[in-house]
Amino acid sequence: MFLQDFQEVERPWDEVVERLKSDTDALLAGALDTARSEDERLRARVGPPGWPAMLAKTVAIHPGSLRSYGDTVLLAFSWEATTGASLFPRLDADLEVAPLGPGRTQLALRARYQPPGGALGRGVDQLLLHRLAESTIRAFLVRVCAGLAGDGATSA
Repeated sequence: MFLQDFQEVERPWDEVVERLKSDTDALLAGALDTARSEDERLRARVGPPGWPAMLAKTVAIHPGSLRSYGDTVLLAFSWEATTGASLFPRLDADLEVAPLGPGRTQLALRARYQPPGGALGRGVDQLLLHRLAESTIRAFLVRVCAGLAGDGATSA
């Protein structure tokens, strides 16, 4: 399954990229509920705001290195459940940072996951879980933007 969302920050691209380079773990942790570092692994609770707590899950986050493609910077990362991994899919994602103009930067998040449980899992995903995943990704990206721009984050 594929997910994507876009947000903008009222900050210059080079400033956003520098912050991402210097504080990758802190930005990812700050974008996730009750994040903490344990044994050199970043863990956090993910789930959209306003949804029942039973739909949230603690995940281990694995950030990759930053890659540059012209004026676009890409951060690949993944997260996976710390318990019950067979019931919760691993999410692989790319956070793309690109200039929008003077003083504005766009962040795009593109993620992929495979629902567990074969045909039954895909059916449950279509009925409920994909919407939960979309809400989780949006909440995550909004918090990343807030961490980069203070109150300057705006929805796309």
